[in-house]
Amino acid sequence: MSFIGSAKEFFGFGPYDEVEDTYYDERSYREPRAEQVPQTSRSAHSAHSAHSAHSAQRGASYTAYESRSFTPEIVSTAPRSYNDAKEIGEPFRDGDAVIMDLTDLDTADAKRVVDFAAGLCFALRGSMLNLARNTGSRRRVFAIVPENARITTDELKRAARLA
Repeated sequence: MSFIGSAKEFFGFGPYDEVEDTYYDERSYREPRAEQVPQTSRSAHSAHSAHSAHSAQRGASYTAYESRSFTPEIVSTAPRSYNDAKEIGEPFRDGDAVIMDLTDLDTADAKRVVDFAAGLCFALRGSMLNLARNTGSRRRVFAIVPENARITTDELKRAARLA
């Protein structure tokens, strides 16, 4: 076929021959065969392993992985500005609970940090707690806890020195 004929066909002005489309092959989107199944191993503090765990849980029918023997720690941080948000994100991404004391931040930055932490919780299926609520304290202290962490609110309050 000539260049003009190919261009007409590409833009829909010419006849379309039944050509096998190699880009979209329906068979490639089905469940993989046994020899294509990825085997993932997980390490305790790897960000990649945390992502692999969620992927493995969603596709557990064909992905095998080792169980995780990691106990989450409680990390306390007191960011001085929104630029310190990575002090919150990195430990949480690695599977640790993070206590954020936002008392020294101005209101605008504190709201931004809380929004950032809420996004982390949404993306990684964690939960967020306001630890200073109902304590009579004027402090702004929040905690974010990973999805499968077995950490109680009392433990978080003790670590934040609220109880």
